Amino acid sequence: MTETDIVQQCQQGDIAAFAALYDVYHQPMLRVARDILHNKQDAEDAVHITFVKLFHSIRHFRFQSKFKCYLFRILSRACYDILKKTKKQRTENIDHISQHIEQHTDLKIQLEEAIKNLPERMRLCFVLFAVEDFKLTEIAEITEMTLGGVKSTLYQARVRLRHYMEI
Repeated sequence: MTETDIVQQCQQGDIAAFAALYDVYHQPMLRVARDILHNKQDAEDAVHITFVKLFHSIRHFRFQSKFKCYLFRILSRACYDILKKTKKQRTENIDHISQHIEQHTDLKIQLEEAIKNLPERMRLCFVLFAVEDFKLTEIAEITEMTLGGVKSTLYQARVRLRHYMEI
């Protein structure tokens, strides 16, 4: 059964199909939310909010974009809403990113800190591209940026990370 079939079943009210979407996307969404929010509980809240919003809006999804992009766009908005509400310092460690970096421990810590200090939208683009392996077009769709804007943002992120790592 394809993802399109599952989404269509969800649109018809099939709870089992919705559970299948949850099973497929819960962990990837949680990783991205943790990368944005730097807090496990906030990330879980963002994923929960996303699935609730999806449950209420899936019937309006018209397959004009990839479902994955539609879902992660909802997630990114939920994360930004949480960031706006909490306005807290993001001082928690990004433990799960370290699994993706196979280098010395000190370098991992320095890179985690550098990623954490990127501006929110830049961090989202970088994490989606470098950690989650999203395509540039998918990132553009999720962030509602142009393809050129995504490329520019990723370039700026690399420059900032390089600069931070040299200090």
